[in-house]
Amino acid sequence: MLKGGKMGREKRVSSIDVAREAGVSQATVSYVLNNVKGVKIKKETREAVIAAAKKLNYHPNLIARSMRLKKSMSIGIVSDKNVSNFMFMKTLEGIKDALLPRNYSIMMCFDKSHEIEDSEYIKYYSSNRIDGIIFAYANITDEQCAFLVENNIPFVIIHNNIKIDTNNIVRTDMVNAIIEGVKHFQSKGIDRIAYFGGGIGNLNDRRYNGYITAMERCGIPVEDNILLNTAGAEDDIEKCFESYFKGNKNIPGAAFCETTGIGFRFLRYAAKNGIKIPEDIAIIAIGVSKFSSMSYPSLSTIESPVYDMGYTGCEMLFDIMDGKVSNNVVVLEWKFTPRGSS
Repeated sequence: MLKGGKMGREKRVSSIDVAREAGVSQATVSYVLNNVKGVKIKKETREAVIAAAKKLNYHPNLIARSMRLKKSMSIGIVSDKNVSNFMFMKTLEGIKDALLPRNYSIMMCFDKSHEIEDSEYIKYYSSNRIDGIIFAYANITDEQCAFLVENNIPFVIIHNNIKIDTNNIVRTDMVNAIIEGVKHFQSKGIDRIAYFGGGIGNLNDRRYNGYITAMERCGIPVEDNILLNTAGAEDDIEKCFESYFKGNKNIPGAAFCETTGIGFRFLRYAAKNGIKIPEDIAIIAIGVSKFSSMSYPSLSTIESPVYDMGYTGCEMLFDIMDGKVSNNVVVLEWKFTPRGSS
């Protein structure tokens, strides 16, 4: 206890203390801990610095560092998704893991102004509170992209189904994964494969179009009379199943479900009505859910690479901020994960 009864504040460990502990210069500590490129450091020296930092529990003063580098050490995230959405959270996890070794943090930007100049993320960037912007599943217009490019604001768009033609984007392709699903059914001797979803007949619908493309590439004709249109039937989807299966002698051996939600609802309907899965009909759902492996039978899926989208997008943003790359487009593949339902 100090004089006057005030408790003393523990002395903050500095890079000078780490340098003294490791027996190197303060500059060497900075080079190692900031992973500065182009500076040759011996392996044993690097290991000594890292060991000293861990021993002393040293953490860089990010506020002082951001002032020194004239950087905020934060990235703005803009999204239309609910923050509790599983797909968004997995993408955010990928972003976070890419930020971690760079000592960067995340700033969520929720304000969506009609005028881009008044948007929260533009104000944050202009006031040096963020160094770049990631649009994760956010609706962004051509005008917004043009504004960002014209003002040299580093940005990346992460989106499965972007509606505009732009660069600086991480997007995905599901066709090859659906083809894998079709071939999986074929390996079971199944050649009549239906589609359950609301996008039937709409080739602009990415999932339905992926099903049509995959069937064509595998040489299987699409039978219109076995497709089940569930458009507008989220609450009454079991009625759709009822009308489809009741008295129908034309039941296919397998089906793709447009979403995991439709897949789970069909599993419930099948269990209530004595339909054996996958014996009577095998199913694969298109989408990501944390419950796919927990259902009975477990739900086979065509899954978006949501974590990789976040990690790759963040890496791309740093390359843009460092002037290493621009006008880049990365396409990641969806993955077929077979489980009990197929």
